[in-house]
Order: sequence, then structure tokens, then C-alpha cells
Amino acid sequence: MVNRDRHDIAMEILEKAKTGKKKTEIITEVGLSYLQSKQYLTALLDRGLLKIDEKNYFKTTKKGVEYLERCSECFLCDWHKQREGKLPRK
Repeated sequence: MVNRDRHDIAMEILEKAKTGKKKTEIITEVGLSYLQSKQYLTALLDRGLLKIDEKNYFKTTKKGVEYLERCSECFLCDWHKQREGKLPRK
């Protein structure tokens, strides 16, 4: 598995939770331990980027979606993806 920084993990959680996911689904799909998931989910909930709906699913908030959009516009995100070989170099 590729080493990821905190920002990458947070963005991946927000991306996966756009459609609403159970905690166990997020843990599995993002590849986190229980302790890591607890830390990340708590941090994202506290910042208002993630919420828990009536079915106890984690869902990305409007603020979280806006955060993802702003981050995708940042040139550093493109640089990071190029470094990992996910985007062709310009």
C-alpha cells in the first residue's frame, strides 16, 4: 500500500462518504484501523465536513463537498497525483 498523508486520508473518507457509508464500510474501503477511523471520523465530524444521518450512516456535508472541490482545484493536489503516477506529467 502507498504511504498516504493525513490530508489524503481525510479526502478519501470524504469522497467515499458522499453517498453515505457505514463506519465499517469506510474502514474497509479506505484501509484504516479502528483507532485511525475513530480519530479521522471524529475530526471530520467536529469540523462539520461529515455528519451522521438518521440511519447512522456517515455522509459528507455540503461544507465537506465544497472542501473536496477546493482541494481538487489546488495545484498541489495535481502535483501529488503526478508524483504517484496517477496523472500524466505536463
